Amino acid sequence: MVQIKNLSYSYNACINVLENITLTLPEGHIYGLLGRNGVGKSTLLKLLSGALLGKGSYTIDGYDPRKRTAEMQQKIRLVPENEAIFQCTITQLAKVTSSLYPTFSQNIFNKAIHEFQVPTDLMLTRMSLGQQKKALISLSLACGTPYLFMDEPTNGMDIPSKSIFRKLVASMADEKKTLIISTHQVDDLESLIDHVIILAPNGVLLNASLEEIYEKYGTEDLKEVFMQVTGTASNI
Repeated sequence: MVQIKNLSYSYNACINVLENITLTLPEGHIYGLLGRNGVGKSTLLKLLSGALLGKGSYTIDGYDPRKRTAEMQQKIRLVPENEAIFQCTITQLAKVTSSLYPTFSQNIFNKAIHEFQVPTDLMLTRMSLGQQKKALISLSLACGTPYLFMDEPTNGMDIPSKSIFRKLVASMADEKKTLIISTHQVDDLESLIDHVIILAPNGVLLNASLEEIYEKYGTEDLKEVFMQVTGTASNI
């Protein structure tokens, strides 16, 4: 379970990116993390993964991500929007990564690479943005961590690849895994997520299941819900 209480973060002394964020996210769900540009969606995922250090209380299964213990790191995998690209093939990177995650599945890796048609003998640095994204997502899915955080995972993907992404993620979802996906492309994920979080800089505007949202707002159009909740034109 992810538990966050009064979480705040600022990149400098003058501007808070996040302020007084409180959330409880039970395991076993695929969460869609939405919000206007600059509200701190990417920052929140980095904080939960331990890549940034925030103020307040936030734990994952009782662990404080800020301590970055080996046991904690084996539970979490972050797929940032712009990930560092190494001068190697995805197969070479998978060999190194597999040694860090006891839950790594070579079968899942092979399946994802095959489904995405990612070239295994091409250097990552020579791939297109879309190929890189699919290669790194395949690797992260194969890690099999209980917590997987993805920031704009479908950026750079074509329509068939987005469909494959949804299928692969859905096939891995179970009551023991928690996925949080930050996105501006809600249409790509609407059939995948089962819970929505709408974030604002100084709090959480919405934290509810799709069923609760449909009943409360009288629509199954998440863009319409976003506009109602934020009081703005949709930019997701």
